Amino acid sequence: MTTPATALPPPERIAALDVVRGVAICGILFANVLTFFGLFAMPDARIAALPTADADRVATFLEHALVSGKFYSIFSLLFGIGFGVQLARWEGDALPRFRRRLRVLLAIGAVHAVFIWAGDILMLYALLGFTLPWFARKTDRELVRWTLILLAIPTALYLVALAVASVVGGGAPPAQAGADTGGMPPQILAIFERVGTGGYVDAFIGNLVLLVGRWVDLIATMRFPKVLGMFVLGLWLVRRGVALRPQEHRRLIARWAVLGWTIGLPANVLAAWAMEHWQYLPPSLGGLVAVAAQAVGVPLLAIGYAATVTLLVLDGRSVMRAFAPMGRMALTNYLMQSVICVTLASGWGGGLWWRIGASRAMAIAAVVVVVQLAVSALWMRRHRFGPAEWLWRRLTHGAAPG
Repeated sequence: MTTPATALPPPERIAALDVVRGVAICGILFANVLTFFGLFAMPDARIAALPTADADRVATFLEHALVSGKFYSIFSLLFGIGFGVQLARWEGDALPRFRRRLRVLLAIGAVHAVFIWAGDILMLYALLGFTLPWFARKTDRELVRWTLILLAIPTALYLVALAVASVVGGGAPPAQAGADTGGMPPQILAIFERVGTGGYVDAFIGNLVLLVGRWVDLIATMRFPKVLGMFVLGLWLVRRGVALRPQEHRRLIARWAVLGWTIGLPANVLAAWAMEHWQYLPPSLGGLVAVAAQAVGVPLLAIGYAATVTLLVLDGRSVMRAFAPMGRMALTNYLMQSVICVTLASGWGGGLWWRIGASRAMAIAAVVVVVQLAVSALWMRRHRFGPAEWLWRRLTHGAAPG
């Protein structure tokens, strides 16, 4: 198994990674908040009737162009980096520990998905994480090759689907009376509506239905190779020393930042525009434009964001230090974002489900981020780990972390 040339002592932390992780967990909330408040299933007529409809359209476009996919890609990158760092620190004991960590993460994700919020990403990370030891046996060149292959798979498969649909005559279905619901069956729509008006049981049932739809969507949008590709890239970054010693690779990181903003950003704007004009399914040329633009734009802009944050940390910008505590307890903050937003949305809580649009949802996300930044700073002054991080370590090692 190939490991980084320079191993890290266990107590050492990499400041840039903590800050990037903190920024990413903030972005994750902005990516998830539209789903938290049910906008994915809200009928078009109700969305258009909101007093903030014009602002909501702008907010939705900006979310697609600047947020959607980018921050889970950064987290996927960090997950791969974390695996590489663990190989460097733990050496011979790395793989058994890593697999135990994944099993615990899978359990935490399952509880989160079933009982709190179906949009959980932890289970997907844990399941795909079991493939990383296989990639760890690859050379650096092979890791780059696998990264490109995995990130290209969604576009290739969509192209095949488009070709098949063209041959068999598949096309857009005829307009239906309930078209403003996105083709969602009335029974499912009624279940989702009760999430914002009923009690905990109604919210729980709605979450279970959403959980099924969530995993169907992960498959349909080919999320698996996208996430795994960024995992592998993260492992490569550790191998090359970029993640371990970013100060020694400043010029490379600066070039990546430029690529992210000059190529990744326009590609994401193109993808967002294409998604506004063409549906993903059934396959279409417009859908292919969106998928191909995302395949290029999402990982590049994610890398551009991460590289820009890293450069700011290397420059000693004090404003970036505020994100480090949030990054050190990222799992806790991720879970708390779900608890807070589900409480605000559900009928047994704030009842905001289907009552607010994208702009107000984004405003709520901004408030939650500010609160979490403050709480994280206070917590980390007194503790080494966040509550969820402590539990993860406790269950992994069978003893309380020191």
